[in-house]
Amino acid sequence: MDFAPMVVRGLSFTHERLRLCTADLTDEEAGRVLAGQLTPAVWQLGHVALVDTGHARRSGGTYALPTKYEDLFKIGTGGEAAYPPLAEVWQTFDGAHQAIVKIATTVDLTTPAEGRAYSNVGEMLVQVCIHRSYHIGKLTTLRALLGKRRLFG
Repeated sequence: MDFAPMVVRGLSFTHERLRLCTADLTDEEAGRVLAGQLTPAVWQLGHVALVDTGHARRSGGTYALPTKYEDLFKIGTGGEAAYPPLAEVWQTFDGAHQAIVKIATTVDLTTPAEGRAYSNVGEMLVQVCIHRSYHIGKLTTLRALLGKRRLFG
């Protein structure tokens, strides 16, 4: 059975959900640290782009992030910062997403891959969807705190 179409569907679904979660945010709203400590919406998206790019590279992809993204969006960051505009982060995430989809459609999903949560490329791509879904949850909380309309459920 060819699992690539299912993996691509999961990637596309989470990509669209991330878009819905950020579509009506201004740059000011997207960069706001809420409740005194919650990482901003722009950080959530930039972090997903950073992690997706790392997964793509480990699987033979060549997508390159802007140099400042590593310092802005790595684990342990996320407070007040000079974040790029949300549109720029979206452009970067779109590129990372395309690199991941290319992996899903061109690499044998049973190819071994090293990682903490997976042993092959297919499992890695499932982990990408799980990671994205985690941040979709974070974004829905941030949206609620910003007084934005509920999107799901």
